[in-house]
Amino acid sequence: MNTKTAKLSLVIAALISQQALATDKGQNTQKNSDVFKLGTISVSGESDNAGTVSTVTPDDIRVKGDTDVGQAIEDIPGVSLQFGGQRAETRASIRGFDSRQITLNLDGIPIYIPYDGNIDLSRFRTSDLSKIEVTKSLGSLLEGPNNMGGSINLVTKRPSKPLEVNANFGVETGKDGLFKNAQDIQVGSRLSDKYYVTGGVSRLEGSDFPLSDSYSPVNPTVQGKGNRNHSGSESSTGNLKFGFTPNATDEYAISYYKTQGTKQSPPYAGDTAATGQSVRYWDWPQWDKESVYYVGRTQIGKGYLKSRLFYDNFKNKLYSYNDDTYTTITKGYAFRSQYDDHSIGGSLEGGVPIDNHMIKAALFIKNDEHKERDLKKDNSPSSFDQSWRTYQGHTYSGTLEDTIQFSKKTSLTLGYRHDLYELTKTDDGDPNNDPHGSQNKDNFQIKAEHELGTHTVFAGVSAKSRFPNMKDMFSYRMGKAIPNVNLKAEQALSYEVGSKGHFNKLRYQANVFYSDISDAIESVSVANSLCGAGATSCTQNQNVGKSTSSGLELSMGMPVTETVDVNLSYSYLDRVLADKSLTATNVPKNQVHISSDWFATSSLNMGVDWDYIADQQTSSDGSRPVAGHNLWTARAEYQINKHFTTNFVLRNVLDTDYEVSEGDPMPGRSLWMNVNAKF
Repeated sequence: MNTKTAKLSLVIAALISQQALATDKGQNTQKNSDVFKLGTISVSGESDNAGTVSTVTPDDIRVKGDTDVGQAIEDIPGVSLQFGGQRAETRASIRGFDSRQITLNLDGIPIYIPYDGNIDLSRFRTSDLSKIEVTKSLGSLLEGPNNMGGSINLVTKRPSKPLEVNANFGVETGKDGLFKNAQDIQVGSRLSDKYYVTGGVSRLEGSDFPLSDSYSPVNPTVQGKGNRNHSGSESSTGNLKFGFTPNATDEYAISYYKTQGTKQSPPYAGDTAATGQSVRYWDWPQWDKESVYYVGRTQIGKGYLKSRLFYDNFKNKLYSYNDDTYTTITKGYAFRSQYDDHSIGGSLEGGVPIDNHMIKAALFIKNDEHKERDLKKDNSPSSFDQSWRTYQGHTYSGTLEDTIQFSKKTSLTLGYRHDLYELTKTDDGDPNNDPHGSQNKDNFQIKAEHELGTHTVFAGVSAKSRFPNMKDMFSYRMGKAIPNVNLKAEQALSYEVGSKGHFNKLRYQANVFYSDISDAIESVSVANSLCGAGATSCTQNQNVGKSTSSGLELSMGMPVTETVDVNLSYSYLDRVLADKSLTATNVPKNQVHISSDWFATSSLNMGVDWDYIADQQTSSDGSRPVAGHNLWTARAEYQINKHFTTNFVLRNVLDTDYEVSEGDPMPGRSLWMNVNAKF
């Protein structure tokens, strides 16, 4: 543990010691749930934000055989995923807002990468989660800055019994045998009414996955039939949490989370002559993420005070090789790159009811540091410079929110947040890129909800922003771009109306939305000479983008017999760019998910899922289209006894050949098998 981590741990320990002096106010009533409520978006006991939060539960995850967060959220209306690609990442878009414009949180703690704002969702396992919360345009401003397009919050578990054990062992096989295995175990204990502890480990290993038998190679020298070349990965994850609940209202917890692993990047398998895309041979010998954080809640009269402190670290190595042997690094495009990023910060949130108002206020601070360096190539001289280059920035935020309860059925929420971003250090050797001041942005929200019989209707408008990240401002993109330290924040003005409830046995939710995005950061062509003598192309990120996103989301479900249940979700998204010569990327207009479950007996559940994703573009110039595709999944879950359950999931039943990104074929038919033990 480094010095900064040790200092933060001492601060956390002091806070816990101080807040543990809270007087006992009665029997603890929080111990009957495995959800770590301090990590949720809503304060425990408040409204579930009707219509603004989509939730994925452990049961949803288990029955589908999901092993990572990306898989777990892909059926949520409005969410689209980009799998693979050059960076071999799973990234989410929410209503067309990409992964830089949304935030990923762990128990409310921001864990997205400071340098570029992205995060690989496939690196985060689901075994220690009690639920996943996804918010969109009407998510609370209390979620913090930079969530212009929404947020994903991973909520961990908290034990409610003297001893709890949950373990899984799963394997996945294709036509040529096993290619993936995953194991995890989570153990927790409610030591007493006042103390609990939980921890776990998980491991996932994957080799090259099988392609569809229908796959037809475009560039056989790079990718032939059979298995996807260089598509393996492995990761190991550990977590530990200690909690103290001195009374029925207060709780304090300190948590530790770490994942470490490696991953490979499959080479581009498309038509290089037609698209101009290069075939690159990359892998990550290191992809490590570590977080230590404290969350506490204290009841003060009728109000509350919620505090958070966190330290998050990301260490990463990316190697680019000469060729498909993945052994030598000597050519001009080959390199060894290393990152060492960390964030440290905290927040303080308070709320108090006054008459029919629930008034909340929050302060947030986050200090980011990105360190990068190039390591020696195989032919580098002994004088090669391997020194670190350091970039630093600070984000501050203050929020006020007032929820007015006009009646038991009607409420109005007014919110305002002021964000400030200050770049404090750049280390690229160019004095023109030195920091020169801070920038500010105002955010606001108005949202109304009303209960109408068995329905809740809601409507709202919000203005949310995102500050440019360090990569936006300073990446030279391997000599093909120049920095722009003057980039401003992007902003989205969003409108939304919706309703949720039920008609007799029919459950439903419907949302209609429109967002107007201004000052979007886009790559603009500039004079080639600005990138140096001999440069054949040169770009710069500028605030020139304007676009709109509009659409609707619908989800319905109902029992059609006593043993059969059917669910449907549909999303329509129309993303229009102001520059009509450009095409929005990775935003399918139509997505459909239909599932049918047959509860054959009290122990056996069988189901079928159908997914349709419309065609989309991989490149903004329209040169890399991806055809729409249908996928079928068959699954079965059998309860062996009260402790053991087994799951079988046949993915891509028809062995469909499809792509999500052009030039990156996806897995063919496979069978996932899992045994779950719960005590």
